[in-house]
Amino acid sequence: MRRFWQLCCIPIAILMVLSACANRNITAEDVQKGLQQQGLEVTKINAGIAEQGVESSLQLNGVFPDAFELTLPTADMANREFVFIYQYTSEEESKSANQSGGISSLRMVDLHPNIRQKKNVVVIYWSHNKQNPLMINPFTKAMNKL
Repeated sequence: MRRFWQLCCIPIAILMVLSACANRNITAEDVQKGLQQQGLEVTKINAGIAEQGVESSLQLNGVFPDAFELTLPTADMANREFVFIYQYTSEEESKSANQSGGISSLRMVDLHPNIRQKKNVVVIYWSHNKQNPLMINPFTKAMNKL
């Protein structure tokens, strides 16, 4: 009976640990590392450095972003591009922020938003090119791997 108890409890404990790890929130550092793993150079900046549009606030549902500048190590970057990461306490909050009208009020001078929501974060890649964003493929791959 004792052996049976051990054989049942150990797998259950392992499953509980694994499920707890899988459900953890995503952080700005997780996104940063994911982008770096895709070959991008990711530099943390003060969000105020990025040029905002007139009448624009960087807040999204009361949250200020962690801001990063993106560059390709092998390309001459004539225009600056950015990633803004909005971290929320739950997936429900991030979905609400993503679906709110607040996203449409975010503006950057000469940049176009590419928005992804994953778990508890809303991530906006601000690209200079609206039709063919320069770093959309590594951005998408990084977000999918989170």
